[in-house]
Amino acid sequence: MNTYTIIEAQNINSVREGTEIQAKNLASAKRAASKSQCFQGTVLKIEQNNQLVAYKDANGWTNV
Repeated sequence: MNTYTIIEAQNINSVREGTEIQAKNLASAKRAASKSQCFQGTVLKIEQNNQLVAYKDANGWTNV
């Protein structure tokens, strides 16, 4: 299991505290992030070891 941090922010440059989850892989972390999204139009960011690995905006998921 890998540890990922899910952050829901107003835009890609916003800084907020995230929620740590345990997931098998990045795809599982993306599903968990999408299910936990509270607000429409926000950006979901997934970090691993304090580094951005993927984000979801209006265009969908982008791996970094």
